[in-house]
Amino acid sequence: MIIRGMYSTWKMPIAYFLPSTSVKHTNLCELIKEAIKRLFECGLKVKAVICDQGTSNVAAFKDLNMTKDEPYFFVGDKKVYSIFDVPNLFKNLRNHFRKTNLLFIGKEVSFKDIDDTYNIDKNCLTSRSLLKITDAHINPGPFQMMSCKLALQLFSNKVATTMKTCIMTHQLKSKTCQNTMEIVKQLNDLFDCLNSKSLFNPNPKKCALSDKCPEQIEFLLKARTWFESLEKVIDPKKPIKNTRPVCFDGMVWTINAISMIYEEQQNNGYNYLLTRRLNSDVIENMFAVFRQRGGYNR
Repeated sequence: MIIRGMYSTWKMPIAYFLPSTSVKHTNLCELIKEAIKRLFECGLKVKAVICDQGTSNVAAFKDLNMTKDEPYFFVGDKKVYSIFDVPNLFKNLRNHFRKTNLLFIGKEVSFKDIDDTYNIDKNCLTSRSLLKITDAHINPGPFQMMSCKLALQLFSNKVATTMKTCIMTHQLKSKTCQNTMEIVKQLNDLFDCLNSKSLFNPNPKKCALSDKCPEQIEFLLKARTWFESLEKVIDPKKPIKNTRPVCFDGMVWTINAISMIYEEQQNNGYNYLLTRRLNSDVIENMFAVFRQRGGYNR
């Protein structure tokens, strides 16, 4: 476990455990409550718990009686919010998108359009636009499937604009290409909004949540609606179980929690919120340091 400041750059590990197997959700639930209780006793104001969508983590949140519409629980009389790590949500979304088409705002979108755009750009004899996109982005291996960076680079403004160029030059002609371009652009903007690190930025979507950028909250509310209605397109020829991926509701959960935290912070006298402070990058970076010290070799 590691804690960090929401408005300052300090961070501090507070606990670690060495289980032989994955921690049971009942035990994890008790550890979360005990850690938060002790932090309150130290005088810290705990606002949120952040983790990925591991099975035990999701089950622990359910044990704490949280839902996507009420993503918070109480320790004593103190409200604590729960958030799923945003980069991991985008990675999980990419993994599902590769397997099946989706219905985005009632319109079908296909990962094949991204694949076709990449191949058109890759085989271009004059100049390339997608210099950062590689085969690992389109057809990731087992370890590359776990890379948030590869997923986020795929849902980028550069990929969306390249798709638009391919559509305008009639190189990309599928019935879903226009819709796919739109979802890539919107996902790029959503990540910018959920990953802000400064109060002001030339790109409004990268600004902190504040009264000076009211369109940020409006955009988050729209994005919540998109993910509430997001569905997989089931091919009747393939016997795929029609289930709703947890990352869809996880995104709704996270957007609701961040919106509520921002509103609460405003009531407490804070006029902005840097959303990049609400992810698990700090603990991932700490693990990377441990691996390097132990002779980790990729």
